[in-house]
Amino acid sequence: MARKPETWCILQAGTGGVSWWRFGLSPAGTSVPLASGSLRGDFHEGDALAAALKSLADERGLGGDRIVSVLPRHDLTTRILTLPTHDRAEIASMLRFSAEEFVPFSAAELIIDQAVLRELPSGESTVFAVLAHQDIVNRHLALLAAAGLEPEQILLSTACLVSAAASRGAIGAGRHALVYLAPGGLEIAVLDRGRLVYSRGTQSSQDWESLARNPEAVQGGGLLAESGAEELAAEIRGTLSAYRRESEDGEGVDTVFLAADGAGLAPLCAAVGAALGRECLPFPAAPDGASAPLAEGALLTARGGAPVVISLLPERMVEKRRALGARRAALHVAAFAVLIFLGLGLLRWQAVSQRQKVLDEFRAKLMQMAPNAEGIREKREQLGILRRQVDHKGSIIEQLATVVDAVPAERANITRITLDRQAGISLWGRAKSVNDVAEFAQNLRNKAAAEALSFFSHAHSLYEQQVDERGQQVFSYQIEVPLTDEKEEDGGL
Repeated sequence: MARKPETWCILQAGTGGVSWWRFGLSPAGTSVPLASGSLRGDFHEGDALAAALKSLADERGLGGDRIVSVLPRHDLTTRILTLPTHDRAEIASMLRFSAEEFVPFSAAELIIDQAVLRELPSGESTVFAVLAHQDIVNRHLALLAAAGLEPEQILLSTACLVSAAASRGAIGAGRHALVYLAPGGLEIAVLDRGRLVYSRGTQSSQDWESLARNPEAVQGGGLLAESGAEELAAEIRGTLSAYRRESEDGEGVDTVFLAADGAGLAPLCAAVGAALGRECLPFPAAPDGASAPLAEGALLTARGGAPVVISLLPERMVEKRRALGARRAALHVAAFAVLIFLGLGLLRWQAVSQRQKVLDEFRAKLMQMAPNAEGIREKREQLGILRRQVDHKGSIIEQLATVVDAVPAERANITRITLDRQAGISLWGRAKSVNDVAEFAQNLRNKAAAEALSFFSHAHSLYEQQVDERGQQVFSYQIEVPLTDEKEEDGGL
């Protein structure tokens, strides 16, 4: 029976709203977009966001999914640093030791993670470092727990966007800016030949879906008192200017790519490109048609295929999941062992049953054959008695007379006869030819058949030797008539 495909849910929740994507994974390992959506509104008051998220989880049945949550860039502190080592453990120690240089908190108050972007020939490493205050991550975990959700991983939006761009390969050549319009914020990442070289995130109350539908509309609450597209272009321009000041060559980007949650961005790209004076394009769609790079990168990271991985799950949660995984693995091993023992027991039972069946068949056949076997045994005993009676009938004189009658007339004689109770009878004499000796032995055997004396049926010549007797050539011979073993005879019947 086919295994039920597992379902992953990618979540990004904040005061600006909630975005979610669901993917199904087939047993073959391919991912299929199932559904996606967003909740927009002002969720600053009380437990409004938790209530909205719980309603969404209950309605969509997200509690049975494997949850991956993504924190936005503007809630955290990131740095791209050059550190004098390639060793991952040393890099982690350096970041923890120097954490207070980047944020006004001690390392004990922070969740720190890093990803090596590039190893330099000089022995240095370019490192993407992320520092998140524990309160931010704990509040996020409490929000999800209130909705009945527990994430397997907590990722950073920047790392997910970079991984999605690298997986598609659509913006690998040259230097480009990836602008992600997230609920409640704006994130801009600069990629040089596919590698992250600059990152910035800011909060924003802009309604990106409305802006995508009408880029030229002037909306209150924007960054500037201009159209929404011009406000966005001004923010992008300021970020790219800051990047040029920090870059080694002071050069700008070739292309700006825009990405958002489920919005058609072609009109907005045209308006922003005109305001920037450079090419602006929608982020390329994935081969499966999905246009959500954040969700694509998060799923790629969760499944272990992302080039840049930042994990912000607290250590206690990591240990809990590790223990849960070990317990689950132990249960699987135990279940597998039980199945093996059951299988062996079944095979043993089947073998015993089959053997018992064969034995029962043999016993049944033996029962059928028993009367015949008993009759055969009785007849063999009677035959043995009869033969012994036949073999022992007659006196020794009668047996010697039989020997004398078997001598070929005028062609052979007997010079000596010996009789041994254990060995039998031996005859010595002279014969005119070898044929006469053979005839003598054959006559003895014939007498055994004719007179019912099986004793002589084993008569045979032991040797014939030519000798000179009184100037005439004759053959000296020996014929033996051995006794037969009654046990051997009985066994041969």
